[in-house]
This record gives sequence, structure tokens and C-alpha cells, in this order.
Amino acid sequence: MSLVAELKRRNVIRMAGLYLVAAWLLVQVASTVLPAFEAPAWTVRTLITVLAIGFVPALIFAWVFELTPEGLKRDADVPQHLSIAPQTGRRLDRMLLVVSVLAIAYFAFDKFALAPHREAALVQRATDEVKAVATAEKSKINPKSIAVLPFVNMSDDKGNQYFSDGISEEILNVLARISGLQVAARTSSFSFRDTKKEAPEISQELHVRMLLEGSVRKQGDRVRITAQLIDADKGYHLWSETYDRELKDIFSIQDEIANAIAAELKVKIGDVDNAPAANRGTPSVEAHDHYLRGLALWQTRGDDELWRALGEFQDAAAADPKFAQAYAGLALVYMILPEWSSRITYAEGLAHAKDNAERALGLDPSLPEPYAVLGYLADGDRRRETAEALYRRSIALQPSFATGHQWLGNSLWGSGDLEGGLAEMERASVLDPQAPIIANNHAMALIAAGRFDEADATCRPLLTTRPENAICLEPMAFAATLRGDWDAARALFERYAAATNPSARAEVRELIDALQGRGDRHAMAARLAAFDPQSAFTPGSGNIFQPYLVVSLLDALGESKLALSYLRSFAKTDKAGQAEWAIVLLQPTALHCDPDFVALVKEINATDPHRAASCAKKS
Repeated sequence: MSLVAELKRRNVIRMAGLYLVAAWLLVQVASTVLPAFEAPAWTVRTLITVLAIGFVPALIFAWVFELTPEGLKRDADVPQHLSIAPQTGRRLDRMLLVVSVLAIAYFAFDKFALAPHREAALVQRATDEVKAVATAEKSKINPKSIAVLPFVNMSDDKGNQYFSDGISEEILNVLARISGLQVAARTSSFSFRDTKKEAPEISQELHVRMLLEGSVRKQGDRVRITAQLIDADKGYHLWSETYDRELKDIFSIQDEIANAIAAELKVKIGDVDNAPAANRGTPSVEAHDHYLRGLALWQTRGDDELWRALGEFQDAAAADPKFAQAYAGLALVYMILPEWSSRITYAEGLAHAKDNAERALGLDPSLPEPYAVLGYLADGDRRRETAEALYRRSIALQPSFATGHQWLGNSLWGSGDLEGGLAEMERASVLDPQAPIIANNHAMALIAAGRFDEADATCRPLLTTRPENAICLEPMAFAATLRGDWDAARALFERYAAATNPSARAEVRELIDALQGRGDRHAMAARLAAFDPQSAFTPGSGNIFQPYLVVSLLDALGESKLALSYLRSFAKTDKAGQAEWAIVLLQPTALHCDPDFVALVKEINATDPHRAASCAKKS
């Protein structure tokens, strides 16, 4: 007897058909009924799994047993001439027919009666979810908020773009001093230059309700400025005006526009002060021009950009030695220059930053930037309370000063206050959501808190809107490394190397290979530890890793003692917060419990927020 014939005789084929049809019907009914009782999603999945597992035992059962008048018996125990398999087969056929009819009836009922209602419910749910997201996004927007978009340069000379930007910048600065008004930072609002996006979309991305846009036409010694204020929430213009003036009156025009906007906002949203008179500290158009150019370059960051910014601020100070903002600009550049360039030592940079910040305050104590710089310097000396007081003073002078919130946030999370630091970083990100440097620092703070996915989410949008800026690749690559996502880490670090220091491509490949166990870990660690702390931005150095990353990488390579030795080599003399970042970014490992590590943290007046979690089991 053939196998197929035997399967038929034992009713195995009939049982398979009956089982499959019955299982399908059961799953369909369960999928419809269980959600009505708010059963968890895993219930249906579990049912499908159980039915799938039961299929083979059901076939074995049909093969082995046969139904007789005396009950179930093994097929081998029933004499062939007494077998009632055909009768059992007919019963199974009838059962299969009944179940099939039920399945077809249910299918028709579901398709023509239940499906339309179910699809309508799904559409309604999706609509409600979209509305809920839109409402949530809108609720994030402060009704007393505004962004100044870059004014369009309508002059014949396209080189006057900086002048148009300067008009926008100065109006922005005046508005930023208005108490109770949130003003988007320049970096973010200017990122929408030449955009085709509509006002509501820009409003959502910048988290503001109002938009100011305009144009500038400069010809000879005269200028025409057109400005209009848009309520993006309502979708209509609130105010517009055109100004024709002599170029020498440019400062008064800026004040006039800012006050007109403040007056309009006061009518529309209330509780907004008049715009304070701008104290630019110079009557010199030349000095002011150099200052605006320098400020734009400082916002960009980068080795070459910062040196060019330094030159512009120096020219501004030379054109008017009493121009306080020029010295404030010099202080900002010198403060961060050693972190971006190996052409100046930390000692030189910090000394110049301090001198220029104090000179700026001597000329104009109302400027926020010098206080932020002095706060950064106090941080470098580990005078935490003084640093925080100075940062908060800069923010009090200009509540929308994103850099003030950024540096305060870095100070807090770098000294172990992860919650307080993240709150300030989130505020900086709201004020300047398109600033790569703020996104970078915010992502680093999230990594320190172990929130790797959020760090990615903070940085990833900027890779789309500003692909030419590589700053956000660093934390994303570092987060991928800590997760053990080697393919992503390799790709992101290689992109970062290509943009900042192409000589480091081989280093990246060898590092990831070593971390994966496919290379000499000790040799790789020794190479990392041998790099100069400022080598990451030195062309041809073969390195892209800042000291605060190297400590974590050495520990990940299994060289905890070398990581500690490397940290000790620069921690005591560090004035830029690199040591603090290295300590807080180091994820919970045994190194946190090393007595020498604990002693070093205490010696430099730092705080290790991961020690308790790392050492709980050992204490």
C-alpha cells in the first residue's frame, strides 16, 4: 500500500484539512472579538503559535489512533477487517463541511459587514492621532515667541548679504532683550534662508508663533528696509512697514522696527515690554560691519572660521577702540578656539578670553556674552558656584541667549548634575534648534545619561537640514559604539573623519576592528593614548577623538589602567571641562570603582554620577 493511500485510510489528510480550516476560523474570530475586550496584542499571537505547534501532534494522533465503538484505540490494535476508518472518515468529512461553511459565512460577514466599520474606525483613529500630534506640537510653542528670519538682500551687489543679515541680527538682538519674549537664536532662524517652506512649517520647526521677515535694498548712501510680522499660528500678517533712510541712520531704523514689532506684539498677545534701546557701543558703521561678519563666523565654528572671526572682531575693535561688543566677540572666540584649533594653546586662548571679557564689561556691563565667558573660565578652575552665577547673569541679561543656556547646561551635567544639565540643554535646543554645536552638546549629555536613542534623535535631523556640518556625527558615532552597533559606528566615524580629518580613516577602521575582537586591542589603545589632546583637529595627525572620548574608548578596549593613566595625564591641568566630560561619559564599568579613579575624581573636585550604579554590587 502506498503512503498516500495509507494516509487516506487513516484519515490523516482529512484531519489536516479540518484542523487548518478550524484554526483559520478560530484566529479570525479571535482577531475580531478579543480587541473589543481590550485583550493585549500578544493574546492573538499566542493563539496562532499554539495552533501552529498543535498541527503536527494532531496529524500524529490521526495516524496512530482510530475511533471504535469501544472508544479510541491504536490503529495497530484494530484488526483490518474490523476497521471503521471509513466511518470515521465520513464523520470527519461532515465536520469539515460544517466548519468550511462556517468559515465561508464568517468570511462574507466580515468582508461586507464588519470590515467597513473596522476600516472607518481605523481611519478615524489615525485622524485623531494626527490631530493629537499636531495639538501636542502646537502646545510646545510659546505664544510669546518670535523668530527673525534673514532679510533678503535686494541690492545689486550680492556681497551686501552680510549687511542684510546684520539688519536681521540687530533686530533679533533688540527683541531678545524684551522680558517675557522668547526669541529663536540666529543659527536656527537663519538656517531657513532661501527656504521654500511655508510659515506654519517654519514656526513648528523653530517652536515660535511669530515670524518677522523682510528685505533690504542698499544703494549708495541710502537704504530701503521692508519688514512684515506674521502670526504663523493664525496664518495672517499682523503688521508691515517700509523704511527709506540714509545709511547713517541704520541703527535708529533697527530700533524703530524692533519697537514697532514690540508694540504690535503687545496688542496681540499682551504682557510684552517695549524694546529697550540698543546699546551697540559704536557710531562706526565700519566697526559694526566687521562685528557682524565676525559673529556669523563664530556661530559656524570650525578651525578656519574661528580664526577669520577673530580677525573680523580685531578689525572692529581697531575701527572703534571703545566698541564693547567687539571685545565681547573676541572673548567668545578665544574661549573656544583651543578646542577647535591646535594653532593656539589653551593657556594663550584662556588668557586672551579673560582679558577681552573684562574689557568688554568695563565698557558695557549690560552685555551677556562676557559673563558667559567668565563663567566658562570659572568652570575651568572648578569654581562651580561662581560659574553658575555668571552663566545665570548672562541669561538674565538676555533670556533668549542660547549659548548661555548651553554652557550652563554643560557645566551642570559635566559636574554630575545630569537632570539639571539636561534641562538647560533642552532649553538651549528650543531656542536654537538648528545649531549643530548645541545639538552635539545636548546629545552628549543624553549619552552621559544612558539615553542613546534620544541622543540620535537629537542629532539626526541636522544631518538632513545641514549635511555639510559634521559636528553631530561625533555623538551619533559614539552612541553607536557604546551600543555595540559596529556597522553604524564604523560608517558614522568614517564620515566624521572624512569631514574633519581625513588622515584618521585608517584609525577608525582599526579601532572598530579591535573593539570587535578582530585586531590588536592593546596596540590600538596604546596609539589612542599617545595622541596629543589637541590632535583631533590637527591636519594629518591621524586622530579624530577628543580626550573625553578616548577615556571611554580605552576602557572599552579592555585597558582600564591605561584609561585611568590617560585621564590623570591631563585632568589636573584641564581648563576646558574635558576631564569632567570624560568622567561622566564613561558608562558604568568597573573603572568607576577603582580606588585610584575615585581619588582622582575627588582631587579635581568633580562628581561621578555613575559610581553608585557601577559599584553597588561590590559594596
